[in-house]
Amino acid sequence: MAETEKIAGSSAYGGGKAWIAAAHVWQALFLREAMVRLFGSRFAWVWLLVEPIANVLWLVLIFTFIRVRHIGGVETALWLAVGMLVFMTFRRTLTQVQNSVDANRSLFAYRQVRPPDVALVRAAVEGVSMLIISGLVFAIGAFMGWMAWPDSAWKVLEAFVLAWLCALGLGMIFAVAVMLVPELERIIGFIMMPLMMISGVMLPLSAIQPPYVDWLLYNPLAHAIEAARLGFAPYYHAVTGLDLTYAYQCAVVLIFTGLLLFRRFNQRLVTQ
Repeated sequence: MAETEKIAGSSAYGGGKAWIAAAHVWQALFLREAMVRLFGSRFAWVWLLVEPIANVLWLVLIFTFIRVRHIGGVETALWLAVGMLVFMTFRRTLTQVQNSVDANRSLFAYRQVRPPDVALVRAAVEGVSMLIISGLVFAIGAFMGWMAWPDSAWKVLEAFVLAWLCALGLGMIFAVAVMLVPELERIIGFIMMPLMMISGVMLPLSAIQPPYVDWLLYNPLAHAIEAARLGFAPYYHAVTGLDLTYAYQCAVVLIFTGLLLFRRFNQRLVTQ
């Protein structure tokens, strides 16, 4: 954090210099967070890779045991892997952003470091990590013949980014909510499993009848997961009503609300 300390001790920035100072802060925070995530504990980097692989494998084994080979026209292993990895990108990013303020409270002694900085950088570290891990999982699966290469890598990347944006905004909202009502942290952790179910990670949304499926499609994460599967297999029988524009609108609203809450409760976030 030497770079951050140097910036913190300098005079006020204005105009373009403010962005340069912010970029330096983000760079220093990114390197710090990356080192903590990879080497903060013994075999931390191994766990980053093992957790998503283990989650995908146990689901594949369950569906193999009940002899479900295709879902929506897509091989089960690929269908499950895409859904689980997009969901884990969302869940892990949300958790990191939600805990970003508490984990980096000592850094607020540097006047250039603010809560939105640590939230954004934590989300960036988690997003990059999950993209690399997901790429490795898909590459290994394709090499072993379990999965196919994506038909449109851009559409798959877009879906992952969309899930990441929703997690960033919701994580900032939860960070403030937990600060105001600490008991909410347990409730947030409890809803992750139901959220995985209603997002179409384990059950195909196309098999759910109206009006229930219409209710589930209010969840923007469900749109991101279905879009990622379409990116891999354009012949995939996606749920009717898939709308990425709606999902982007939700992401923008969540991020804007999170930033407003960070601004409104900035002093409490820094000092509490």
